[in-house]
Amino acid sequence: MIHTPPPAADTVRPGALMRLARRLERSDPFLMRAVQAAALIGCVVGVLIYAWQVVHHERSTTRSALAEAAWTGEVAVEADLARIYAAGTEASPTIAAAMAEDVPAGEQRALQVKINQQLADTPVTAIIIPGADGAPPRVFGEMPSGAEGALAPRPYSRRAGREALELELVSVGPGRAAVYRDLTLANGRQVPAVLVLRSGAFQSALSAGSVAGKHWRAALLNRDGDPVVTASDRGASFNAADLNLASTALGWVPVHGDDIPAASQVSGEDVSRFIEARGIAGGALQLVYIGTEPPVVAVLAARRFEFMALFGASLLAVLLAVSVIQNEWQRQDREVRDADLSSALADITCDLLSAGVIDWSVAEGTVTYSEGWADMFAQGVEPTSEDIFDWIARIHPDDRLEARHVYQRMLEGEESELVHRLRVRMSTGLWVQVVERGRALVGASGTIKRIILVQTTEPVDGSMLRNVFGENKVADSRTG
Repeated sequence: MIHTPPPAADTVRPGALMRLARRLERSDPFLMRAVQAAALIGCVVGVLIYAWQVVHHERSTTRSALAEAAWTGEVAVEADLARIYAAGTEASPTIAAAMAEDVPAGEQRALQVKINQQLADTPVTAIIIPGADGAPPRVFGEMPSGAEGALAPRPYSRRAGREALELELVSVGPGRAAVYRDLTLANGRQVPAVLVLRSGAFQSALSAGSVAGKHWRAALLNRDGDPVVTASDRGASFNAADLNLASTALGWVPVHGDDIPAASQVSGEDVSRFIEARGIAGGALQLVYIGTEPPVVAVLAARRFEFMALFGASLLAVLLAVSVIQNEWQRQDREVRDADLSSALADITCDLLSAGVIDWSVAEGTVTYSEGWADMFAQGVEPTSEDIFDWIARIHPDDRLEARHVYQRMLEGEESELVHRLRVRMSTGLWVQVVERGRALVGASGTIKRIILVQTTEPVDGSMLRNVFGENKVADSRTG
């Protein structure tokens, strides 16, 4: 029987305490604060990402609304033009009768009243027939004040070079336009006419841009790119910068009578503005809508309560999650601390009492040997963490089955402690009989987490040692 004397007090190494310290790293306050900071940063980043998505959605909504307004406005302008042309056609016979020679004054007044009635429900307020050979023009309907002075002989496009390309729509004052069009009289003769429009003409089509939110602008441009009629949100106006954007987007170049003056449909944007344009009357007119990208601050301010609720809920969820994580860590650390403290105390006690400790982690299926165990059975070389089956392989074959049964009863909870004898193979290959005492450590969940095994050499009178060496001697004599 080999008996190893207890090591001196100054040779007891703090390996178990070092392992205990390493396993308690998760309880470091700095790590706890880092987890809390990371969770808070994640919450803030999540809110910022949501804010970006909201702003992007508002921007896309504005762009889509502007495109929808352009389609709606195009239909409305085409309808207004059709009504304007129809008003001129309907009034043509009456105008021809009024322009006939030798019409009595009373009949002239009656014809004027009839024309006024014909134009009452149309976008046209007056029809002007220029006089021939310097004669004064004839005015039918109600001529707006100030519009007559703005009228001129039939205008021509500045962009058509030397060609005489007539303009169909021109401005005759703030918010008022006129259409130049030939009317066919009763005798089939065509005469040039100016159809002066009411101040509300085309406004329903332009106001469709209001669906794009604040700061929208709209304009109806003629062939030369001049804004004839405009509309805008309060505090905004169709200005020179908008006109330059429209000219750039439409790509206007000098035109000729058989050319298409601009694209029939344009969608574009610059830094903070969106533009939608539609060609009207075969491209002779352009309906332009311009919207402004909603400011980020305004979007966030409008939805501030939503963000406050989202941030509050996210923060609460993060705090609860961090609290659960910390509680779980603390629970696990308590289990590890209790188990490691028991193991450390067992290591120290067994080092002083010349005993060895085996720490069996049931969850991991591994065993860790104490330094005292290494001094006793492995010539001071502490084995690395091994699988539980590696430990069982160290047990004498005749004792192995019984040891398995004892360990199994502890794993199944039938026994919480054990005391038995078994033979263990030393690093020299010799077998030494030990007394093994064990205790199971139960975790908070009620399952066995660790099993601590303490092994001491059999305190006998030397007969076991003589038997060991005697068996070897007999075996040597047989071999010899």
